[in-house]
Amino acid sequence: MTDWLILAGGAGSRLGQDKAATSINGRTLLDRARATIDSVDEEATIHILDQAYPGGPAAAVVAGLARCESAYVGVLAVDMPFAADALVHVLSAVAGQPAADAWVPVDGAGRQQWLCAVYRSSALATAAESCEEWSGRSFAFLVSQLACVDVPIDDSVSLLDVDTPDDLRRARERTTNG
Repeated sequence: MTDWLILAGGAGSRLGQDKAATSINGRTLLDRARATIDSVDEEATIHILDQAYPGGPAAAVVAGLARCESAYVGVLAVDMPFAADALVHVLSAVAGQPAADAWVPVDGAGRQQWLCAVYRSSALATAAESCEEWSGRSFAFLVSQLACVDVPIDDSVSLLDVDTPDDLRRARERTTNG
């Protein structure tokens, strides 16, 4: 049903280590991302965009689109170990509002999480054509012209992304305490 692009090529400079290989309770963030997608989309085709896709998330997704054949493309950053509940809401919104170009979770503070979302493949491909060079461009710039459905995510659903050692500590505590 959906191609999924797992963004796993970041340098992890703020974390101080390779994010994809970082372990939480014996499972790497990459393994957790795969399991997240498997849990929400049984027919998913998963593509790992690792260091072979340099230039940041926008450049990686634009390059990764060539591997996708589905009408929809899900994007998940490898550093979001608790994204499954948010993606359940996003996929429900896709089914309920099929005329949009993107379905993006939005937390209680109004922050959109572009790297945990689903996009119409054709709309994303058209957006990708708007620029010749995506290396170093922001992901928000890539998707800024898309017709987006904001999918409200309540505070009980974690959109924590593991960017720093403190984030990693919080993620490990969350898995230990619940």
